[in-house]
Amino acid sequence: MNRIILLFTLLICAGQVAADSRYVIDELTITVRSGRTNSHQIVKLLKSGAKIDVLSELEENGKQYAFIQAGETTGWVLSQYLSKTPIARDRIAGIKAKAEKMSLQNTVLKEQLAKLKAENKSLTAQRDKLNNSAQNLDQELSKLKRVSARPLALQKSNEKLRMELATKTSEAKLLSEENADLKNRDQRDWFVTGAAVTLGSILFGIILTRIRWRRRSSWGSNSF
Repeated sequence: MNRIILLFTLLICAGQVAADSRYVIDELTITVRSGRTNSHQIVKLLKSGAKIDVLSELEENGKQYAFIQAGETTGWVLSQYLSKTPIARDRIAGIKAKAEKMSLQNTVLKEQLAKLKAENKSLTAQRDKLNNSAQNLDQELSKLKRVSARPLALQKSNEKLRMELATKTSEAKLLSEENADLKNRDQRDWFVTGAAVTLGSILFGIILTRIRWRRRSSWGSNSF
């Protein structure tokens, strides 16, 4: 009896060092016994899909037994009722859960993609606007370079225009003075002409008066 207890203790210690996780196979409820035979006490019932840790295994009378730990319970079960992979039901549930998660992620990714497309469209429009602005700035810069490349020519042109303006201003002033002089001359000529006509009229009146007076005098002398 002591040897059996020692063996169990060694097996438990060895199993804790390197436990092998397994699952109860489909559609089955198995018993965990205190020993390997059916005469040993049932210490726990395990439903299909339950995950347990195999601490050790041994073969006896052509059967493979596993010493397992389920929660805080340890005991023996037939190895044929254990599987290294989860049962189909749990795998399907896991696949469904994974599919739902992936579907949710896909929806989120689609939303992010739509948002990125909108942002990309906005950035493209901004880029085109900036390109147009850059082209306009390049044109203005080229124009400024052309203008700044010939400052002397512009200065000479400005000086020439100033001189021409001064000349035209002088000519206009001279023409204005000449027009004023001509106007004064016309006024003087009209004055002289008027004075001459007036003087002539006076002289003509005097001469005409004297002629009449002489005629009257001659007529008076003849009557005597």
